[in-house]
Amino acid sequence: MLNLRIPLSLLLVAGLWLVALCSLPARGQCAFSEQALTDGEEISYEISYNWGPFWVHAGIVTFKTRLERKQDTPAWYLVSTGRTYRSYDFLFKVRDTYETWIDATTFQTLEFRRYIFEGGYQLQNRSWFDYPRRIIFSNTKINDEPLVIDTLRMIDCTRDMLSAVYYTRALNLNSFTVREPIPVFVAIDDSVYRINIRFLGKEIVEHPGGSYYPCNKFSATMVEGTIFTKDQEAFVWVSDDLNKVPIYIEAKILVGSVKAYIKEAKGLKQPLLTVHPQK
Repeated sequence: MLNLRIPLSLLLVAGLWLVALCSLPARGQCAFSEQALTDGEEISYEISYNWGPFWVHAGIVTFKTRLERKQDTPAWYLVSTGRTYRSYDFLFKVRDTYETWIDATTFQTLEFRRYIFEGGYQLQNRSWFDYPRRIIFSNTKINDEPLVIDTLRMIDCTRDMLSAVYYTRALNLNSFTVREPIPVFVAIDDSVYRINIRFLGKEIVEHPGGSYYPCNKFSATMVEGTIFTKDQEAFVWVSDDLNKVPIYIEAKILVGSVKAYIKEAKGLKQPLLTVHPQK
């Protein structure tokens, strides 16, 4: 059967959290400021899949942020959900949820959860981050297999997949050299992966809705697995304004390719910056 996998994890892996991570380990900085987070922010993306000559609108991914308490500790709660449209479910049904809690004072991850349903494949993962001991405690269950309990060693500024999305908000891109390789480390289930990021310069992105957004373009080397081959790259265009929101993402996969455009944004610090195209 053709691999039609277009999960939330693909959107994360294909650009959002990868580009978001691109500064901190390389610059020796593990913390990020509250500027990266906005209470009540909500951003959604529409994912499209290329199958031969056709593009199919396959699903939607939403990111939400709010300030709450986690075990009597003030914390930022970040949640992202991904689902295929009902019209696509008969081909490959996806219902994914990612959650993370970040200490509101230290901005370090307290707990991360990942619930995956992708075409009958099910995965549940919970991870707890112990920064003083540089350890991640991870519990992972796949389908009907036994629960796997593991302890991971942090490498430099290892982050969970979801909270990494928000680090780019405090990033000063003027400190980067074009095409400079930047290694980052991300905890994914029972492993910590190194991924290389490159800043490729500035471009104007034309949105299907007719708007034009000035953006910073990045590439990221993918983690080899079910949908990516070794050394394959994804590309992401991030708004060149104070929001630093991913506007457009594209990546090739084992069969075809995918792309994602921003669909809606609420609660941003400021309206997204747009420009008029040059004639």
